[in-house]
Amino acid sequence: MDDLAERLGNLGGPEIIRLDDLSHLSDISDEWLRLMAGIPGTSYFQTPDWVLAWWETIGGMPPTELALWRGSSGALEGIQYLSRLRRRVHPRLPPAWPIWTVTGSGIGDADHVGWPVLPQHREKARKHAVRRTRGSTLLLPDLDPETGVPFVPGGARMLFRNPCPRLALHPPDAIPASMRRTQHHLRRYEKKADAAGITFRWIPGRQMDDSFVERFLELHKSRMAEKGVSSTFLSAEALLRRLIAHGSAERGPIAMVAERDRHMIGLLCFLRWGDTLAYYQTGWSPEWISVELGRLLFNESIKGAGANGLRTMDLLRGNEEYKYRLGAVDRWDETWIRPGGLSGSILKLLVPAYRFAARRMCVR
Repeated sequence: MDDLAERLGNLGGPEIIRLDDLSHLSDISDEWLRLMAGIPGTSYFQTPDWVLAWWETIGGMPPTELALWRGSSGALEGIQYLSRLRRRVHPRLPPAWPIWTVTGSGIGDADHVGWPVLPQHREKARKHAVRRTRGSTLLLPDLDPETGVPFVPGGARMLFRNPCPRLALHPPDAIPASMRRTQHHLRRYEKKADAAGITFRWIPGRQMDDSFVERFLELHKSRMAEKGVSSTFLSAEALLRRLIAHGSAERGPIAMVAERDRHMIGLLCFLRWGDTLAYYQTGWSPEWISVELGRLLFNESIKGAGANGLRTMDLLRGNEEYKYRLGAVDRWDETWIRPGGLSGSILKLLVPAYRFAARRMCVR
């Protein structure tokens, strides 16, 4: 950690912390969470749980700075985190470029990227990002429309938008007719599941022990093999374990699991923040395809979350058809780039190619 003089930086500027040792950040993490709780629209991917776990694991501990703004009372009123690394701008188009970007973000890593900053410090944060990354390219991926897009600096160019469907949840006595019809269509599969001895229940993060994580990864691998696709999640075990370790009853991993004879045969894992569940990962045994286990897991999750006071199920990026069958409505994240330096002059020329590649990926 830097000493106090280094952290204060220039007079009147934000407090700067160069991230190198997480053991000194417990107090800041608590302030960070309190700040986020008072800002509407923040997401789990902006919490210290996610950002710091990402930095330490799949991010590879890149050079990273935290900029903090405080009020007259000393209370934290804004935090901005930036990392310098090499990364592709689009997953299908090499090479990887040297860039500055939002810590915790990345291809397939996070949605609803942004910074928890109170409105009175928003312009300061926007200017700080420009000043700190001057002479380099700044990539702002998958920005949340409320807590990310407002920080886009002048001179930036929008590359693409990603649909992130979300579903409104309701208490049991206020479920809309369209959702009741969906549940009615699933009754024959529920009967099949009952006959097979399959039960469903929530598993909170505090119950996610080693055996749970190992089985989770087995089921996820099995599910991906059935679909014939690869998954980067299988290499993110360390990230998952840190998210579990830092979670609580109000935030972090929680799973709806399907069991038979006390053995987990399927699950949907969510990340909870406030009254929102973000659908994170899944897995189930292909042998149970005949009972539509995936659809039943979603149905149980929707009913259970609404009954427990949650109000939004965020299905994150991707326009897969099943999301809309559940009744989800698109919300759009945006990716912006502010080219700078030698690589920036080349990236300016590639902006049309990135946009074209993104349109091809988003066609339903």
